[in-house]
Amino acid sequence: MKNKTILPIVLVLVGSFSLQAQEITSNAAYRAKMDSLSNIFSAVVQEWNDSIPPHFRKAMKLEKEAEANPELKDSLLALAAEERKIGEAFMPALQARMDSNHAERRALQEKYSLVFEEAFPYFRKRKMLSKDSLAVLLSKASAEIQESETGKALRYYIENPQFVEGSRFQIFPCYDVNGNSFDWELIKGKKVFLVHDGLWCMTHGQDNSFFGKYLHHLSEVAPDCLPLIVVNCATPEDLKESIEEYGLQDFYVVSEYKKDFGMLNVFYNDQTTPTCHYIDEQGIVVKTTEGIDQDYLEKDFLKIK
Repeated sequence: MKNKTILPIVLVLVGSFSLQAQEITSNAAYRAKMDSLSNIFSAVVQEWNDSIPPHFRKAMKLEKEAEANPELKDSLLALAAEERKIGEAFMPALQARMDSNHAERRALQEKYSLVFEEAFPYFRKRKMLSKDSLAVLLSKASAEIQESETGKALRYYIENPQFVEGSRFQIFPCYDVNGNSFDWELIKGKKVFLVHDGLWCMTHGQDNSFFGKYLHHLSEVAPDCLPLIVVNCATPEDLKESIEEYGLQDFYVVSEYKKDFGMLNVFYNDQTTPTCHYIDEQGIVVKTTEGIDQDYLEKDFLKIK
C-alpha cells in the first residue's frame, strides 16, 4: 500500500446561504459580529487540526513500519486503516461547520458592504460594477450606511455623470498646506500633468524622493508643462507630511481634504493608484491613465525629443 498524504483544508462554498434575520446597527456592531464569526472559524480550524491530522500522521507511521516489518504488515496496515477511518470520520461535520461559517461571514460582508473600512469598500470597486448594481446595493443598505460618508459619496457618484477623455477639465475647490484655495488661473494656457495621489506607487523600489526627482527632470526638459499633484488626505498637516516625504516642495501640491470622496473620485472616477490626467493648453483632458504612462507623457503629450 502506498503512503497517503494529508490533504490541506479546502473550503468549498456550496449553494446559497441566507443570513439569519439580524440588523447590524453600527460599524462597531458589524465589527463585533465579524470578529465573533472569525473567532468561531478559528476554533473550528483548531478543532480540525487537533482531531484529524494526528490520526493521519499515526496512520502514515504505521504504514512506514509495515514496509519495514513484512511479518507484521497485515496487522500494521489494519491499524493504519483504522486510524485513517477515525480521522476521516471527523471531516464531514467539521467541513460543514467551516462552510457554514464562511458563508455567514460572506453574507455579512455582502449585506453591509457599503461601510468604508468596516466592510468591503464598494466605492473603491465601483469600476467593476454597473451603476444599476450599485444603486440596488445602496437601496438595500441600512439607513446608517446610506447616510455614511461612503453611502453619500456612492449615491453622488450614481446620480451624476462622469467626465471622460475629451471632456473639458472641470475645476474644483482644493487647498494648499496653508488652507489657501488653489488658483486655477495658473493652469490656463498650459499643459498640465495632474497626478492624483498614489505617491507611494511612484518610488519604483527606490527612495521616496524618486517621484520628486522625476518631476524636476520633467520641468527641465518640458518647462511649459505644469505638474499638479492632488493628494487624498484629511488635514493640511497630512498634506505637509506627504510633500516632505516625497520631496515635492518645489511643485504645486494640493488636496480637496475630502479623503477618497472628492471631485476627482466622484466625477472623474479616479482610483488613486495613482490616476493621471493629461490636460492640454485648451483645458481638455486628452488622456487619463492609472499610473504614469511615461512614454505617452514624454513623447505624445509633451513631445519631448
